[in-house]
Amino acid sequence: MKKLSIKLIIPILIILALAWFFRPFFHPFFMSFVISPLKFILIIFIALGIWSLVKKAGKIKIVQTGQGSYGFKSANHIPGLSVASYVILFIVIIFGLAIESEARAYLTSKQVTFESRQDLPEFNKIRLTPKPVATRYAADSFQSPQETLADSQIALVDGKLVRVFPRVPDGGLLYFINKMSGFVTVEVDTLDRKVNIQNQEFKYSDHIGITDNLYFQLLKKKYFVSYSAEPIYLKDNNNKWITVVPYMSYKKFPFRVPYWAGVMIVKSDGTITDYTPEAAQKLTYLKGNRLYPKELTNYYTAAYSYKGGLINKWLLHKNQIEIVSLPGEETIIHASTKEGFKQIVVAEPYGRSYGVYKIFIIDATTGKREIISYDQNSQLTGPISAADYIKRAFPTYNWTNFQLSEPRPVKVNGDLNWLLSIIPNDSAGIATTVLLDAKTNKVVEVKTENELQLLLSGHSEAAVEESRSSDRTQTPPTTNSQLPAAKNAQIQQKIDTIQSQLDELKNLVK
Repeated sequence: MKKLSIKLIIPILIILALAWFFRPFFHPFFMSFVISPLKFILIIFIALGIWSLVKKAGKIKIVQTGQGSYGFKSANHIPGLSVASYVILFIVIIFGLAIESEARAYLTSKQVTFESRQDLPEFNKIRLTPKPVATRYAADSFQSPQETLADSQIALVDGKLVRVFPRVPDGGLLYFINKMSGFVTVEVDTLDRKVNIQNQEFKYSDHIGITDNLYFQLLKKKYFVSYSAEPIYLKDNNNKWITVVPYMSYKKFPFRVPYWAGVMIVKSDGTITDYTPEAAQKLTYLKGNRLYPKELTNYYTAAYSYKGGLINKWLLHKNQIEIVSLPGEETIIHASTKEGFKQIVVAEPYGRSYGVYKIFIIDATTGKREIISYDQNSQLTGPISAADYIKRAFPTYNWTNFQLSEPRPVKVNGDLNWLLSIIPNDSAGIATTVLLDAKTNKVVEVKTENELQLLLSGHSEAAVEESRSSDRTQTPPTTNSQLPAAKNAQIQQKIDTIQSQLDELKNLVK
């Protein structure tokens, strides 16, 4: 017996040790019960129900109840009240699970408040290069047969608004043996193509395996939390790249509400430091930059639709919002303002209404939440309809070959405008940039950064045109070969359109 016990204990200890070492792999399973305790309650309830049934019923045997029919008979009588009570409780738990996500959103809308404000913050740096174009710039500038570029995120680096693309191993065996070796950064606060390749190897990072994976190490540091799926890459006081990963925890019961619980900062040598949100905000190199998890911004703004209750959300739709963005684009607009780094989310009224209804503004450093509410008298066009008006204002574009990208809210003479970029489908540059007045639907083409700054600073279109004329007289004529690729594409598109119209006229004459 003693030998048998030893033989049994040793394998159990080995299994437990392996399970503990590889516990990050089981994190999604255990977190599903942390986020949804009703699932755990249901499992326990079923197990207890079966155990109680077997205990009360005693020995169960099969008996013949009629000719050709059989049934189960227990040694003991099972009270009908006990069975009815169990069934009712079981139905209650199932119902709770069925409405769990809705109930959680409703509770979130009641517990998470937004301070009212009247206007947009003033921007320090405006994002001028859309993500598809920045991605194309980064890919075209990068030359490494063993690496690929992971998805980018936007942040302030060296005082510039940039998209940061991690350089990660290009799959296969390299995924297990290589490290993240640096970044490609693209400045997005300019219309010019400005790309920088930076080298710095990380001991732990995303997109590598297995034990050197960033999230594997973070889960060994702190387990029962949800980490942001988008690591933020910034620079510290020593001008060294670091990885910033905010994380969330949950409160209340049984419908648990997420909240910002902390920030993990991972240095390139593998040092991991856990900070509370308040402590992280005091670090000088993080002030005015991204710390707040975008998952919470998405969830809190979406939960706003539940403020009127579940019946209103399902049936009445009073004061209900609908978060909007152009197809395939993120709902969060990251912006650098004089009030700090912000996450901006635009909402239209629910249903077939396309005016601006609410604009949510969340401080990306402190998590402070604000909201701008527009009434019926504002009559402001939303970003989705703005795209339609811009297409109408540029009939020479073949919109099967071009697309509008990234509507950004800006102020021109105190009025809300939408700044959008027209880009070719292959994202090879910016064809042009346009402003649409949300009040009048007037569209103005912006050809240079200087013209945009003139408009944003309150100058008239006449002043912009005068500046444009002055630039023409001072700048020597540009040959077709010197034009940017996107401008060439625009000119060629206009030539093709005119040629098509000429062909149609010829056919009419015949």
